[in-house]
Amino acid sequence: MDDRDKQIEEFCSLCKMFVNPCKEEELKEEFPRIYKLTSMEVSIINMVYGTEDIILKEICAQLDIPKSTLTSAIDRLERMNYINRIISIRDRRSYGLKLTEEGCRVRDEQLAFERKLYGYLLNALDTNEERELLMQLLRKMINNI
Repeated sequence: MDDRDKQIEEFCSLCKMFVNPCKEEELKEEFPRIYKLTSMEVSIINMVYGTEDIILKEICAQLDIPKSTLTSAIDRLERMNYINRIISIRDRRSYGLKLTEEGCRVRDEQLAFERKLYGYLLNALDTNEERELLMQLLRKMINNI
């Protein structure tokens, strides 16, 4: 294994340790709705929140998943009363999705969860200079992907 492979392995390990078990239990208690959802379900909620009259075909394309996978996720979100299927206004042959009031609460909880989690990560650094260096490096990584 060369140095680059070792760095990748260490990076993977470090990323998995972002939230230690103590913080994870605290987060589960504070944000119970989020911990019931898969990352795909959270993505679907975010997409429905952010795009008025989004249709299923667009969600499949953006998430790069088959329709059957999306259907299963939507069925689960409907059972939890987070979303409703609706006939699309712009394409009456297609179904769209709409967040319920509870779905909007999930979205708000998810934003609060992210803010708290990212706050933990940034507060682990001692100075504003360290935090700014981290942001600079993350921007560089994103721009070069």
